[in-house]
Parts: sequence; C-alpha cells; structure tokens
Amino acid sequence: MKTIKVVAVFAFSFAMTACSSKAPVPVAVVAKPWAEPRVEHLTKVAESQGYEIEREGEQIRLIIPVDGNFHPKRTLLLPSGLVPLSKIAQAIRDDEETFFSVIGHSDSAGAEELNEDQSLERAQAVANVLMLGGVSRKRLQLSSMGEEEPRADNSTETGRHKNRRVEIVMTPALTSMAMAE
Repeated sequence: MKTIKVVAVFAFSFAMTACSSKAPVPVAVVAKPWAEPRVEHLTKVAESQGYEIEREGEQIRLIIPVDGNFHPKRTLLLPSGLVPLSKIAQAIRDDEETFFSVIGHSDSAGAEELNEDQSLERAQAVANVLMLGGVSRKRLQLSSMGEEEPRADNSTETGRHKNRRVEIVMTPALTSMAMAE
C-alpha cells in the first residue's frame, strides 16, 4: 500500500511538472530531397533511350536531341522518337509532386523567328506525347527559347547538333506553383 502511495505521489508531481514546463522545443525533421529518388529512376530510363539527364539542386533536366527524334526538315516526331518519349511519359505520369516545363531550343542557322517557332512546335510535340502517356496538362508548361540558350558553339555542325533539343525540366510542384503566382 505504501508503494502505491509513493508511485501515486511521484506520478502526480511528474504530471504537474510536465504541465508547468515550457512548450516543447520543435525538432527539425530532415526530409529526403525531392530530386534524389527521381533522378535515380529517370537516369536509367533516359540513358536507355539515348537522352541526357542533368541535375542541379532540386531540378532535373532531361535533354532530348532533335536529331534522330524529329523529322530533319519539320517539327514532327519520328516513329523512332515516339517510343523513347512514351517510356519517359510512363516513368513520370504518376508523379503528382512534380511540375514539368517542356522547352524547345534551336541552333542559330536560319531566321530567328523561324527558329523560335520550330522550337515551340517541337516542345508542343513532346508535350503532346507526355499527355497521351498520362501526364496531366495541369502539371505542364510549354515554352520556346529558340536560339537564345545554346549548349555549344553554333559555328560548328557538332555544336548546332547539340543546340537543337527539347528539354523537360522537372521541379517540385509546390515550388513551381509558388513561382507561377
């Protein structure tokens, strides 16, 4: 009986101390970076399809070369370009935490306005395949850079080849939505 009273007194004093103490100190929870699991998965798919993938912080950039994927004189995707892009769409369609910017790029050969139009049409072709593959239109943004952001020297054929591309830039959905507001 004496033991029960001691335990009861201890429990009462512990409860009173706990109630009168300051609020608990918040504990920082470190979340796993958004890009890390995605880049691992996408790298396997992208490399198997002949695409490049780059990561910068919490941004993933999938680079689709125009040569070999699009008709050389038009903005239509070739059948050989549809299959790899369809596999990318399958890999990303269910990721509700990701926002996708599809950006067309060109080389500097030809008229600037034509290059911008072509790069936008190529970006639209890629976006269409992504949507057909199940990626929500609400999570897609489309743009054209034309010849404004070259990756290589436009004075060489190799450089122009690298500059003709469509990029799918993936970012966390909440960050992208905040930036759009």
